Amino acid sequence: MTNHSRAFSLVEVVLALGICAFVLVALIGLFSTGLRTGRESEEQVQAANLASQILATRLAAPTATNLPNFAIPLSALTDSYTDVSPSSGALVGLDGRTNSNPAYRLVCRAGTNAQTGPRLAQVYVMLSWPYQASITNAAGRYEVLTYVPLY
Repeated sequence: MTNHSRAFSLVEVVLALGICAFVLVALIGLFSTGLRTGRESEEQVQAANLASQILATRLAAPTATNLPNFAIPLSALTDSYTDVSPSSGALVGLDGRTNSNPAYRLVCRAGTNAQTGPRLAQVYVMLSWPYQASITNAAGRYEVLTYVPLY
């Protein structure tokens, strides 16, 4: 009479643990990639919202002068097309005002030119982040070009 007990051998257990470890490492790698992609997407949406806010404020009041410390001053729209912020970029906060709790570096060009005429201003806005980085070393950037009618 032979007694055959059914059990896993040590080789089978080690092999199963190796497969589980390989799968877990792959899942952790996907998880970190997903978190990074989500963070980048959130930063891009936040920059798009800020650019939209900056442009909407100026579109709502294209000739208003009572927007102190705002990213696009009225004089920028009515002058010839040129840099509004320095070529290295001004710092802008989430409220659209320059130098207020900066979150982004802003490069803005605005004004009228021969193509638009005196009643239409061309506005280019580029936001890059983080604000500490130079424009060429930025982790992300968002650009938009639009036109503002001057009444």
